[in-house]
Parts: sequence; C-alpha cells; structure tokens
Amino acid sequence: MKTCTLLSITLLGLLLWTSSIQANDTDADKQDETEGKVEDEEEDKEPKKEKTTDIEEEKDVMVLHINNFARALEENQYLLVEFYAPWCGHCKQLEPIYAEAAGKLKEEGSAIRLAKVDATEEKELAEKFEIAGFPSLKLFVNGDSMKPTDYNGKRTLTAIIQWIKRQASPDVPVLDSVDAVDQFIDSHKITIVGFFEDAESEEAKVFKEVYLLNTNQEFAISSSPEVFQKYDIKGNALVLFKKFDEGRADFVWPEDMKLSKENITSFITNNSMELIVPFHPENAEKIFTSNYVLHCLLFFNSSVDGQVSLLEDSRPIANQFKGKILFISIDVNSTLSHVMNYFGVSESDIPTARLINMENQKKFSINSDKLTLESILQMCEEVLGDTAKPYFKSEEIPEDWNKGPVTVLVGKNFESVALDPTKNVFVEFYAPWCGHCKELAPTWEKLGEKYADRDDIIIAKMDAIANEVDSLVIDGFPTLKYFPAGGEAVDYTGNRDLETLSKFLDNGGVLPEKSGDDDDDDDDDDDDDDDNDDDDDGDDDDDDDDDDEDDSDSKDEKNDEDDNDKVCIYIIEYIYNVIHSQMSIHPSLLPSIHSSLLPFISSFSSLRMSLPRHQPIKPLKMSCDGTSVSTCQFSILMFFLNKIN
Repeated sequence: MKTCTLLSITLLGLLLWTSSIQANDTDADKQDETEGKVEDEEEDKEPKKEKTTDIEEEKDVMVLHINNFARALEENQYLLVEFYAPWCGHCKQLEPIYAEAAGKLKEEGSAIRLAKVDATEEKELAEKFEIAGFPSLKLFVNGDSMKPTDYNGKRTLTAIIQWIKRQASPDVPVLDSVDAVDQFIDSHKITIVGFFEDAESEEAKVFKEVYLLNTNQEFAISSSPEVFQKYDIKGNALVLFKKFDEGRADFVWPEDMKLSKENITSFITNNSMELIVPFHPENAEKIFTSNYVLHCLLFFNSSVDGQVSLLEDSRPIANQFKGKILFISIDVNSTLSHVMNYFGVSESDIPTARLINMENQKKFSINSDKLTLESILQMCEEVLGDTAKPYFKSEEIPEDWNKGPVTVLVGKNFESVALDPTKNVFVEFYAPWCGHCKELAPTWEKLGEKYADRDDIIIAKMDAIANEVDSLVIDGFPTLKYFPAGGEAVDYTGNRDLETLSKFLDNGGVLPEKSGDDDDDDDDDDDDDDDNDDDDDGDDDDDDDDDDEDDSDSKDEKNDEDDNDKVCIYIIEYIYNVIHSQMSIHPSLLPSIHSSLLPFISSFSSLRMSLPRHQPIKPLKMSCDGTSVSTCQFSILMFFLNKIN
C-alpha cells in the first residue's frame, strides 16, 4: 500500500498555511526544518558572519542574538523586542510597520528602542523567554530580563507606539483647568476622564492600570473643583465623552462598591460604541468583547433612501434598550450580505430585523412582514420578557414536495410531516456540499420507490443547512433519523445500502443483527461517517507487513482512502480552528465560512466530515500515520487558503 509517500509535502503545506493565516504559530521548529532547506543550501555557500557583542541595525531596528542581547538590555532603558521566524506570514506583515515605529521613536529622540530576534536561529533566547508563537513582542525595562511585559495589542503603527509610550510614561495626564479638559475632549473622538477628589486614591490607581492596558482611547485625570463644577460632577466618577449619539456617558459607583479594572473596562467598551453599530471588521472586536448577550441585527440596503432613514429612526429604541441589547446594522449592499443566509433572510425581506442570543444561539424575528419601529420594539420586549418564540430558518415549501418517492421537508412542514402520529417517517438530513449525501441519493430514491405504496411509511429528506428545526441538532451529514408513529426518534447507525435500510424499516426501526460476514463492511461504513472519531487502531498493520503487497488493489485503494480521509480531516479541522481563533468572527458568519470551505474539499475521495455551525471544533491532530494526498488535492487546499488569506 502506498503510505507516507507525500507526508513531507503535507507537513510543509500545513506549516506554510500556518505562517500565512495564523498569528501565533507554534510549529516553528518543524517549519524551520522544512521551509529552510533551500535557504540553508544558499547560506552554506558563504561562511556565517561571526556574532559579536556589536549591535547592527536594519531600518532602525536593532538585530539581536545571544552575544549582544545582554548589551542591548543594559544600554536601553526601554527595549521592545520582536521574536520572529523568517517564514512567518504575520511576521512579514509586521516588518514594515515595526520598522516605521522604530524610525519614528528614534527621530523623536525617545529612550524607547525596538529590536528583533530570529527565534529560529536564536533557539537559546527563544527558550529562555518561552516563545511559543510568532511574532511575539516583549518589552524589557531597565535591563530587567526576568519580567518582560508582553504586547498583546493590535499590530498597527499607532497601537504599538501608543502602548509602548504608555509603558514608558505610565502616569495618566492630569488636567487641572477647564480649558485643558475642554481642549482634551475636543481633540479626540472618544475620551475617558477620571474625576477623582484624590488623584492618589486606590480607585485612581485602578483607573491608571486600565489606562496602561487600553491603547484605543485617550485617558486623563482631574481633581480640580473648578472642573468638577463645570461638568456637574459630584464625588468620584468616570465620564466617557464621545462625538456621537448622546455625547457623554457617566459611571458613578456607590460607596460600598469596589472599583475594578473589569467594571471600568466594561463601562468603556459598552459606551464607546454607537447606539447602532455598523458591522464591519473595525468594529468586530468591540462587538465581541462587549458584555451584551443579546444582539439585534437590523438588515437594510444603504442604496435605498427609505431604509436608511428607518435605520436612523431606530436609534431611540436602541437607546431605550442600551445596556440590555446591542443593536447592529448589516448593510446587505456590502460584502456582509451573506450573513442573510444564516438568519434565513431573503432579499425580499429587506429591511428586516433579527435578534440572537449569543449564549444559546437562539434567534428571534419580528412578528410582521414589514419592518416598523413598533415591530422592533415588540420583538425586543418579548425577548427580554422571555415570551418570544425562537425563529428557525426555513425554505419555502416546494409545490411538488410530496409528489416524488422521497418527500421534501423544510422547516415549515417538518413538524406536520415527520411528527405525524399516524406515520413512520425516515428522514435523511443532508448538506448540498456533502459528497456522501450525493452517493446516498440514488439509494435513498430507490428506498422511497420501494415503500411508495405504503401509507404508513414516508421516506423524506431535508437540507439541514437551509432549514432548522427546534430541538433538533444535526452534527454530521448525512444524518438519518427514524420518527416512528407516536414514538421517540431513532438515530440510524447502520450500513447505507438498500437491503439494510429496508430491513431497518421492516423491523420497525430496529437494525438487523449483524452476521460475522458483515463486520468488515460495517467497519468500513463507520469510517465514512462525517463525525468520524478517526480511530487509528489497527491501521498500522497494513503498513508494516510487506507481504500484504499481494492484497487486491481495491483493498489498497480503500486503505489509501481511509488515510486520506484522516489527513484531510486533520487539515480542515486545523484551518477551521485557525480562522475561528485568530479572526473576530460573528457566529452568524461561521456558516458562510463553513459553506465556502467545503466546495474546495469536494474532490477528496471518501471525505466525510462535519463542521459545527456555532463553535470551533477540535484542534489539529498531527499524529496521523500516513497520507495519500495527491498533488491535485494539495493544490485545491492551497487555492482555498490563498482565497481566505
């Protein structure tokens, strides 16, 4: 059997993908061994330059290694060091930004310097500072190598410079006059002013800690009675001034409440957003880090004047539910129009509104065909009052839904058909992109024809991507469920051949007992499941025994397909985890990622897998025993990754 023939290519591909789409790559050593082969050959032609304590610079960034690192720490009060890998895509993206930041600070005569370390070369330094991903940025202060501060902010010029300057000058600006406060507020879109009667109080210190961590807004402190009076402040308070909506938000805490970083951060996050937040990447972080469990999505088309005005008219309602429901606008005239699919919204529905509970993913809809301020208000009140009925998306019922041998179910007719107490209904839940669903289709059609004359049995199917059913969770495709008349649903786990399916129906929803001859077939069928557990037991035996070369080609091909399935599933699980963990993705966007991913995988033989729609799945497994991934399949995956990068 052909196994492991292209394992090195697959691992190289995985790690190349990591460098291009993952911000924190944890497979540096493996990538260094594979990606660096050509570079090593070129470097061997020239003797490596001897490393001394001298410090060289590249575009104002100091180049550090084991011999000059201590000197750099000793000579620079504030030293930000980037630990990078040459092959890392995000490191390459950061390189010009990092160099520009270094140049700006150097021009200003700042005591802050920027440096970099190639962690693939300087493994001793990488190990000492526990570098687990790339790029990793650490700030060293006053030569202290024991307690560097990690930078976890955005990798933008402004964010990096503002963060490091705050670390170097940790004192919050103190404003002692009304003019100073007025000028400060006028100079920025959002400002947070801490009004403390005692600027050295414990509460003021907590405020300063938040200031150091938050590089997105401007902070200041005032203890001036004149300023307190001008802004109508009585006692300690925080005020967020903003050049939109109501203009300011006040946070006054009772005496028995302890001010914390958490409640200050929550106050800032929730009040720095507009009453109706446009959904786009720049706002994604604010949306996902807010404390709002309920999100009300207003779908509109910006090219239609009446819809824009309706959106503006909704602001009083958003203000009424401020602190309880986050209002988000989604322009279907933009690249976010695909979010409509997740909520079952069609173009003819626009404008409309949906509400989603972020904890349990329940969705709710307005109770009218036309969007009005009254319908939005009613939906919000009913959801908060726990009287709203969840909304489940559904296609329209086809005119010929019951004309063929297989009954077509959608969300709107599922309950009346599948749960009919006088019928035994066998349902296939499928996905349009699922290869094994397509393989099952002719067999399922024959099954429908076989029982077409039975009044008590219905063979049905439902697109589980386009339709949802209350209390029914589909984890894999195809999923077969038997709904006996007046009984509980039964999951079908047997072979998907006509004979076994028929016996199951004839036995009243009970699988026929397996004979010894069927065991191997059953095992093969289990390997096909979309929610495959990837059990590797026994797979190595075929690889280790050279005498098995006399086995039939069909057996070799089957084993190749099984290995291929495992590797493909590992790859896709890895990609999906990377996308979900490294990008700010609203749950409503996950199905579109799901659906856009799978067409590129459709050519993989025997590939069967399921991707959850609302949460990330298990991490990448690198323990696979072999692969038969072809060049064509490899190219398809590379093409997909180039699309999403």
